[in-house]
Amino acid sequence: MKKIGYIYASSNQEYVTEQIASLKELEVINLPKDSSDLKIDMNLKQVVNSLEAGDQLVIHELRCLGKSIIQLADFLQDLKERGIKLIVKEKGTAYQTIDDDVYLEMILKIAEMEKTIIRERTTKGLQEARKNGRVGGRPKISKETIEQIRHLYNNNRYTLRQIAEECNISLGTAYKYVQER
Repeated sequence: MKKIGYIYASSNQEYVTEQIASLKELEVINLPKDSSDLKIDMNLKQVVNSLEAGDQLVIHELRCLGKSIIQLADFLQDLKERGIKLIVKEKGTAYQTIDDDVYLEMILKIAEMEKTIIRERTTKGLQEARKNGRVGGRPKISKETIEQIRHLYNNNRYTLRQIAEECNISLGTAYKYVQER
């Protein structure tokens, strides 16, 4: 069983130093000596991929993961499935293991609630925009332009880039209508 520490590469050097000191108390391996040794590109994904079932990922506090509640739920679920324990060294307490099913379920439910709220707000915003006459998506092009695209491609041997410039459309739109039959 390994205890691997993860340091959040904050621009605040004092916070980085605080994290390192906090994790050294727990005898975590793979830590820099001080904040000047910290590689700014310390990648959480790489750290987690180096862990095996039974290992422990140790962080100073949850915010060090740099994840939204939705991302945190997915991350914790992944750790649980892989048999990796997350140890959080919170200020004022020795440490807290986040492998409790009740705690994980609570985070998953909060994440699901957050997804629902985001979905509802997005739908409401789109409805409001439509009510005010704004329509999302790509602008429609006329049938004449579509016919011109196909004619230029099939008869005049124009390239797609030339057709896009001639018809004042994007290259992707030109490709789309050339491929449609």
